[in-house]
Amino acid sequence: MSAAPRPSSPPLEPERAVDYDFSEAHKESFRALAQSMSFVGVSMLLLGLLGGSIFAFVAFSEGYAAAGVGVIAGAALWLPMAWWIMSAGRSLGGLVRTHGRDVPRLMEAVGQLRLLFAFTRVAIILCAVVVVLVAAGIVWCTMVGQAGGKCFGVLG
Repeated sequence: MSAAPRPSSPPLEPERAVDYDFSEAHKESFRALAQSMSFVGVSMLLLGLLGGSIFAFVAFSEGYAAAGVGVIAGAALWLPMAWWIMSAGRSLGGLVRTHGRDVPRLMEAVGQLRLLFAFTRVAIILCAVVVVLVAAGIVWCTMVGQAGGKCFGVLG
C-alpha cells in the first residue's frame, strides 16, 4: 500500500518590508532620541579613550599597575557600548532623513540596541560573579585568619 500523495503547500513568500512612514511628530521624537544617543555614544567613546588612557598612564607611572589594568579594562568595556549607541543613533537619524525605509532603519537601530543590552547583561553578570567571589574570599580569609591560619595575597 502506498500513501496517497499530499497536496503541496503553497510556497512561502519571503517577508517583504512594508513601506511605512512615521508621522512628523513621531519623527521628531526619533530625531531627539537619535541626537541624544549620538551625544552619549561620542561622550562615552571620548571618556573611554582619553580618560582611560590618561588615568591608566597616571596609575602606571605612580606604581599602581593593578589600578591601571582596571582602568584599561573598564575603558575596554565602554568602547563597544559607545560604538553600538552611536550606531543605533545613526540608524534612527537615517530613519528621520529618509522616506519609505522607516521600518528597516528602525530595525537596524533595534539590532544595535539588542547588541548593546546583551553585552551589558553579560558585563553585569560577570561583575556580580566577581563581587561574590571577592566577598567569599574575604569571608573565608576572616574565618581562616581567626583560626590562626594564613590568608592569601594582600589580605594575609
